[in-house]
Amino acid sequence: MKDLIAQFGWPRLIAIVVALAPLVVLPVLGTVWLWQAGGMLWWLLGVALAAASGLLLNKLAVMREQRALDRTITEPGAHWPGDAEQCWRKVEALANDATPAEWPLSDGAGLMRLARKVLVMVAGHFHPRASQPLLQMTLPHTLLIVERAARELREEVVGTIPFSHRLTLGTVAHARTLQELFRRHEGWIRAARAVLSPQRAVVEELRRAVFGELLEHGSDRVQTWLLREYIRKLGYHAIELYGGLVQLDDQVPLEAPVPRLAGDEAAADDRAAEAAEPLRILLLGRANAGKSSLINALFGEVTTATDVLPDTTTGILPFRLDRDGALRALVFDTPGFDGERFDERALEGIAREADLLLWVSAANRADRAEERVRLDRVRASLADPTRRAPPMLVVMTHIDQLRPMREWDPPYVLDPPQGAKAGQIVAAMARVAADLDVPLARVIPVCLAEGRTYNVDDALWAAMLKEQPEADRVRLLRCLRARQRDEDWRLLWTQLRSAGRVLASLPRASGATDSR
Repeated sequence: MKDLIAQFGWPRLIAIVVALAPLVVLPVLGTVWLWQAGGMLWWLLGVALAAASGLLLNKLAVMREQRALDRTITEPGAHWPGDAEQCWRKVEALANDATPAEWPLSDGAGLMRLARKVLVMVAGHFHPRASQPLLQMTLPHTLLIVERAARELREEVVGTIPFSHRLTLGTVAHARTLQELFRRHEGWIRAARAVLSPQRAVVEELRRAVFGELLEHGSDRVQTWLLREYIRKLGYHAIELYGGLVQLDDQVPLEAPVPRLAGDEAAADDRAAEAAEPLRILLLGRANAGKSSLINALFGEVTTATDVLPDTTTGILPFRLDRDGALRALVFDTPGFDGERFDERALEGIAREADLLLWVSAANRADRAEERVRLDRVRASLADPTRRAPPMLVVMTHIDQLRPMREWDPPYVLDPPQGAKAGQIVAAMARVAADLDVPLARVIPVCLAEGRTYNVDDALWAAMLKEQPEADRVRLLRCLRARQRDEDWRLLWTQLRSAGRVLASLPRASGATDSR
């Protein structure tokens, strides 16, 4: 009590009591009137109904708050490679185990220790052999992360806290002082309220008894969300920093077109006006498996020559695919791996720059041992934790040549197979899946013979659209890596030119000094 008097002083306390006296007397007189008029019971009933209504509304508010918090949880980057996703699972586990009791939000030093714990964990994941993994970062990328995190925090504060654009640090400090003062003297304030205003005291105590636990629960939920989101935000930016996923020029959209692959100059003019980098779909397989015919079927028109002679494709040829706005892509036709013009190193290189692979295999050929060897090599070259492996579909062609060969009466019901032809198609799909070690669901049976095109516009297109989200993630990471390579050379050239100008000016400055 002495602290309270010392804070305000006797004259100020007397002034407050005199000013509030009429407001304090009014509830007392109202309570007396209710008792004399016999309305006290009805008033208590109204208070109970109001409390029950408030309880229901509070529950609804808590449910709404929970849904809002669940929608605002930081998610991993869609374009992150496998090692970044693995690190994110560690961050997520740390966030899910964190509690405000262990890491109070009011403990600034504790939060700094928590931040260091997150950074050490992430840096150690990406640089396990470094003696000081925290130092394995470049200065520009570090400054960019600080700038980006500060911008995100500013946007959240401005967008969610009322009058934050008018709030000064002095006001916040003063409000916190008053809050601490109220907490220290809360017992005296409640006792004085019970003596001076019993009606209001009853309502206030009822509110505290009914809603206190729920409100504290909601507060704990918000604090838990803030703490865990703090960890996720730190982990997200640390993964981008230590995982080499930061683009210095973040004004350029990640989906913007990137430098072309060797071999796609034919599509360069069409791509000049592209707003986004198209998907790159790569066709692989043996000669005469039907790759060129598949391109014709995908485009709906003849775009490249097909022949019965082996190895009619002379190199890696790109074709632009833009069909009804559903899938915009560059399709790359490649030489058969069993042909003379096949360059395994070149094919593996372009496979690492592809977003979706279509492996074309003939249903009427049982000798798939070499196919498996070639496919395993491609898969091994793509098994890099710092990259995202493109999804792959196996297009099983020549299904019209399966027994009974004279029968061709599509459409065929394959699940379960109805008829001898359908049974042979399903059996061939199972053999291809086993021979090439791919899931059966990723084997798409098609017919590409002239006048017999079947299952391309429905089953194959549906499968490609189903794989598009994952292919888009591969595309985004490819765009980032390509832009980083271009950025490295561009910045190095700019820095060398600037250094050259500085060095060129030194002799003139020295000569001018000597003359003086």
